[in-house]
Amino acid sequence: MSVLHTLDVRLLEALAGAHLAPADRDGALDVCDGAVDAVRSLAIAHPGRAVREVVLLMLAEETPHLDRQVRGDLARLCEVEVVRGL
Repeated sequence: MSVLHTLDVRLLEALAGAHLAPADRDGALDVCDGAVDAVRSLAIAHPGRAVREVVLLMLAEETPHLDRQVRGDLARLCEVEVVRGL
């Protein structure tokens, strides 16, 4: 069993009440982790804003039935991770 990173733990907490199928939950985690990794590798002026917008767009495509508030919470967690770390 792999050790979960703090971001993944926070994301799972945010997803706990969403009642997603395991595949959808894993897809949402992959979107968030991938976006954080991608934005960190870029030299851009506002990485927090960028990751938040990317996550919102990708989650809307990956899990369209996920509540908008939950998508926003996940995007905010990714933003905090990029800017300050969790």
